[in-house]
Amino acid sequence: MAEPLLRVENARVVYDVPGGAIRAVDGVSFTLEAGRTLALVGESGCGKTTMAKAILGLEPLADGEIRVAGKRVSGDLKGLAKRVGIVWQDPYASLDSRWRVGRSVAEPLLVNSYSRADTEARVREVMEQVGLDPSLGSRFPHQLSGGQRQRVAVARALALNPPLVLCDEPTAALDLSIRAQILNLLKDLQESLGLAYLYISHDLTTVRFIADRIAVMYLGKIVEMGDKEEVFSRPRHPYTRALLRSTPSLENLGRVPDILPGEIPDPRVRITGCNFRTRCQFAQAKCAEVEPGPTHEGGRVFFCHFPLEEGSGTEARTASEA
Repeated sequence: MAEPLLRVENARVVYDVPGGAIRAVDGVSFTLEAGRTLALVGESGCGKTTMAKAILGLEPLADGEIRVAGKRVSGDLKGLAKRVGIVWQDPYASLDSRWRVGRSVAEPLLVNSYSRADTEARVREVMEQVGLDPSLGSRFPHQLSGGQRQRVAVARALALNPPLVLCDEPTAALDLSIRAQILNLLKDLQESLGLAYLYISHDLTTVRFIADRIAVMYLGKIVEMGDKEEVFSRPRHPYTRALLRSTPSLENLGRVPDILPGEIPDPRVRITGCNFRTRCQFAQAKCAEVEPGPTHEGGRVFFCHFPLEEGSGTEARTASEA
């Protein structure tokens, strides 16, 4: 079997803070194949962006290993840029306001010692790939629309032709109509270039459109992972169901989504047992004593002592209750 393009094994990122340590990423493992899209979803603060920074080599691992295209992620950020591109959430913040946008697209090439002629040719080529007239390269970010700026950010991510692109909330700062254009652009580029995406978002509507597989994170851990349609139609972890119920739809239009009980625990405090137990309506004594291990079910894995047995609707119950 071919080596996955991205392999994350037991990755941990820990921040030492007054009063303790925050385990922003706590034992996360997953793989991503070439040409596929894995969506990493969860509430703000669950560790999604920290995971992306670790893959980029911007956050050191306290434990575990990350490999991209068979090579371990280390301190060689220059070499890693040829294997991984990144599209950040806010294109105005991620582009240097003092640089013309063509200079921003050229930056990865210049850092990797491309000649001036090759750099100029590649900048023109990649701007055309993302649907921009190369003449826009002479403008500054404030002279472009939000959608155009995000296309510039995508062009910069593709400059070195990496096989993997990380997309961290790439449509969150855009109008709804522009979101659709950027999502379609990402899909078209994936088909024509064979790209793999790690798509980070809390917007499950865009996730359902673009992803092949979904990994759900809560307090630094993956609680459920599987094929998109399986996770959407039959979630096995109570937290996954809560996320799905909070997504706007025609069925719940005008209705306030159910709110999870309890509060998110203090991330500095090490929780025994299940991280989600303080907010789970199905929690039992075992949940406070034993951390749930992985349960594999076909191509899906989830971490729950008392998983949901049925669909994501109000009739869902735990397997122990059935």
